[in-house]
Amino acid sequence: MKPKPAKKKTDWNAIERRVRMLSRAGDEGVRMRASPEEILAEAQYLAEFYRKAGKPLPDTLAALV
Repeated sequence: MKPKPAKKKTDWNAIERRVRMLSRAGDEGVRMRASPEEILAEAQYLAEFYRKAGKPLPDTLAALV
């Protein structure tokens, strides 16, 4: 009998940091360097984590998606 593969655990600290980097203020003053299209794509990607977990979207993501 094969052991079941371990579920990957979502690193919410990393996701929340990436969300903060999408905002105009950034994370500790550091904003993601990306085109508007890339920022929207990243916001949609990150929003999927929140949706799958049944969590409400942070304001930054809600405004972008």
